[in-house]
Amino acid sequence: MPESEPAHVGQLEFEAARDAVLAVLAFYAEQIDIEERRAEPDDALVGRLVQERIVCGAVLRELQVADAAGVARITETARADLARLEEGRPLR
Repeated sequence: MPESEPAHVGQLEFEAARDAVLAVLAFYAEQIDIEERRAEPDDALVGRLVQERIVCGAVLRELQVADAAGVARITETARADLARLEEGRPLR
């Protein structure tokens, strides 16, 4: 038996991580929609939001194979990202 076997990921932990990432994705989708509906949308802003949404979507794929530590990291990061976005602060 290997010394450091990855910890098992529980269903609740996985769902919490997934929900956190999906909340960030939904925020980006909403912001893109709002910007695109403006009389003069900021194409550069829309482009940045789309790129961020793509990066966030990749996190969902990463989540599928993450061990318990990875799931915890993804959950924490997604929740912090959402809080920053809701406050109007950029992620990067």
